[in-house]
Amino acid sequence: MIDIMCLFQQSIRIEIVLSELQRLSVEQDDIACYVMNRPALQNRSNKGQLGNNDETSRADISFIIATIFGVVGASVGFRLAWGPIVWGVGSSFIGFLIGLVIDYFISNKFKKRPDPCVVIIIRCRKDQVSSVEQMLNKNQTLGLTIIES
Repeated sequence: MIDIMCLFQQSIRIEIVLSELQRLSVEQDDIACYVMNRPALQNRSNKGQLGNNDETSRADISFIIATIFGVVGASVGFRLAWGPIVWGVGSSFIGFLIGLVIDYFISNKFKKRPDPCVVIIIRCRKDQVSSVEQMLNKNQTLGLTIIES
């Protein structure tokens, strides 16, 4: 007997795979499905981990808006009473705060917990391995390994 382990995103594809496995005469007792829930992003700690920063920091958008506000504030400051330096620094600070508020609302509105992954373990005969493997690849498996026991 050979074990095939595959990984899928949770979707309708899993139901299709399970029905096609039964069509390929793989017994229901030889199929095991496990849902792997991903931890929430707030529970993850990136301290001490290098190269694991896939997201932009909260300050990125704020610095961009602060720069835009600072340039416009300094330009307008030539015509105002306190001069370009005070107006540039003040408008940069205001732009930074506006950027933080915008980023807070955007990140809370569009924050989506990633879909859990599903691991399917299939035990089949040696003559079924190639057909099962082709079927799994056709249904967009994220990962596939064959374990001979």
